[in-house]
Amino acid sequence: MAMLSIALRKMKSISSPLVVLTSLLMFLSLSPAQSVFAQNRQLSLADVLVALRSKKAVPEEKNRIITEAVKDRGLTFTLTPEIEKELVTTGAGRDLIEAIKQKTSAVAEAPAEKPKPQATQVAAVAPKPTPTPIPLDFAFYRSRANTHLSNVNLDLAVLDLTKAIELKPDDSGSCEDRGTALLKQNKTEAAVADFDKAIELNPKDSAAFYQRGVANEKLGKITAAIGDYDQAVTFDAANEAAKAAAVRVKEAEAKLHAKTVPELPKPTVETPSGPKIIAVGTMNRYATRLVTPIYSQMDRKMGISGKVTVQIVLDENGKIVSAQATDGPKALRPAAEEAARKSTFMAVLNGDKPSKATGFIVYNFTAVP
Repeated sequence: MAMLSIALRKMKSISSPLVVLTSLLMFLSLSPAQSVFAQNRQLSLADVLVALRSKKAVPEEKNRIITEAVKDRGLTFTLTPEIEKELVTTGAGRDLIEAIKQKTSAVAEAPAEKPKPQATQVAAVAPKPTPTPIPLDFAFYRSRANTHLSNVNLDLAVLDLTKAIELKPDDSGSCEDRGTALLKQNKTEAAVADFDKAIELNPKDSAAFYQRGVANEKLGKITAAIGDYDQAVTFDAANEAAKAAAVRVKEAEAKLHAKTVPELPKPTVETPSGPKIIAVGTMNRYATRLVTPIYSQMDRKMGISGKVTVQIVLDENGKIVSAQATDGPKALRPAAEEAARKSTFMAVLNGDKPSKATGFIVYNFTAVP
């Protein structure tokens, strides 16, 4: 243990990740009675796992170094399905798993000393074929994530979906499924980000709109939630969950508004009521000219970026009555509001009649380096 402590202290002062990892393999698990010349000893399972967890080198470099060490020094353990699963989860690549399998097979096939047969001959035992390693590709992680989702193992599902997204960033289904898992874990803002990405990749994904509506409702963004539920129904008229959610939220919002507005005395002269304001969700589809907001160089240099949601109210002719940013970086809100006011929209129809309408536009400010 004293030698291991000395080795670890030395490793902290070494800048090269390769030297650190090699030193870790050299000194790990040596007893006080062992010398540094025991570096050629066989590797234990603990040696390999600790080396894989080291943060002193990138995964590819760690795998290469450990693979060479396995080939040169051999192993003290036998590879079982359980050990293989643990190694893969910790970060072992295909080449390392294959090297461990070959060493394990070589140990298993090494002839043991046996007494010479006297009268009978012992039949030769054919070596067991080396199993083909499991390809750790997108399909592998996606399939295993589905299994975890079915078993409600949300943490493992999120890990595998993250791997799948890294391998195939344009797969909207993986983004949507990870968002759903995060939503169940009450990681609501992270879930919204995944649903945003899923909708960006598949703008007519009714399920993603519905799930984002659920997330926005949990965050208290009722107007955005109503817009998402309406969009979900627009792209899938059979989405009953979205229909029910839209009706429920609109009724709840109407009741809340009725409670907060004081009751006024009835007028002596009855006047006709004006047209109702309908919520349409995103206003992009009604835009005839959508102005891009000005992204100042100062904001870019300061790294101020993000999405700004602007709530818009239109009159019966499609003219903007108001445009107000409801969320997003405060420094970017004025530019988003100004762009919304300069945009033009067509009239929104309620049935066959023009109606006042409310909805939103999301402006994404991205600071490109």
